[in-house]
Amino acid sequence: MAAGDWLLRYGRSSRDELRAAVSAYPGRRGRGKLAVAVECLDAASESPKESEVRTLLLLAGLPAPEVNPSIRDPLGRFVARVDLFFRVFGEVLEYHGDHHRTDRSQWRRDRTREAELESLGLHVTEITNSDVERPRALVERTARNLRRRGWSGELRLSPYFPTDKAETRGATPS
Repeated sequence: MAAGDWLLRYGRSSRDELRAAVSAYPGRRGRGKLAVAVECLDAASESPKESEVRTLLLLAGLPAPEVNPSIRDPLGRFVARVDLFFRVFGEVLEYHGDHHRTDRSQWRRDRTREAELESLGLHVTEITNSDVERPRALVERTARNLRRRGWSGELRLSPYFPTDKAETRGATPS
């Protein structure tokens, strides 16, 4: 996903070109996954983990979030640029790599930024790699947060939805 987002973002390819490339090999193994992936791409994505989180949400049937939008206060002043935003539901998702924890000044900026966003009535969920390794729990939690803010949809996991990495690590080969 991240590679496809990058191709779109930097104009190296268009979605139509990527669709055509997938269609050119109808019997190719993995074609179904590639066709689904092309439809999940977003040129606004700026990081591989952002792409991964957004794709998990889409593969679970959640509404498509805005990617990297700017949030402004009622007077139009800039407050923050967020990773993923379900504007209609006031739900913000922020992917935090480990430096958000280990860099003291980054951690402080994050706390202030989160407080500013929440003062506007938004709910902020921080996501880490541990969450991404448990995709079903991540999308179920996100769905619960969206439901309490008015979303009435249901999860519809795509056949391409990944299994939890924690489960596959502990599995023994048969």
